[in-house]
Amino acid sequence: SVSSGINAEYGDNPDFDSELALLQKYGADVSRDLLERLIRSFGELREMSDSGTFLYPYSTRELVNIVKHIQAYPEDGVTAALCNVLDFEQQDGDIWETIVSILHKHGIPFGAKPTTDIAKR
Repeated sequence: SVSSGINAEYGDNPDFDSELALLQKYGADVSRDLLERLIRSFGELREMSDSGTFLYPYSTRELVNIVKHIQAYPEDGVTAALCNVLDFEQQDGDIWETIVSILHKHGIPFGAKPTTDIAKR
């Protein structure tokens, strides 16, 4: 079992459309396509948390922080914004590989150079 050793209990996250509407408020200039990719990616991470694969439940709070970063610092791109939230997970290679794989599956080039990714589109 892959786990980060952090067990946090949170309420339910909003549904896809509600989360998209919320993120659009924080990231008015962030493309809808990127927001949808992030929501799908974090949805999958949450499913892994629900199933016990991860102990940490990636919440809307993390997505809001990522989107706020992209909105404020678009030159950084999505990779830098994700690193601000996910860097702690690098301590566990299995978790890190799983996260990177999920992000890639949803078309987010995490691990690419921060200045050459889809947040720049």
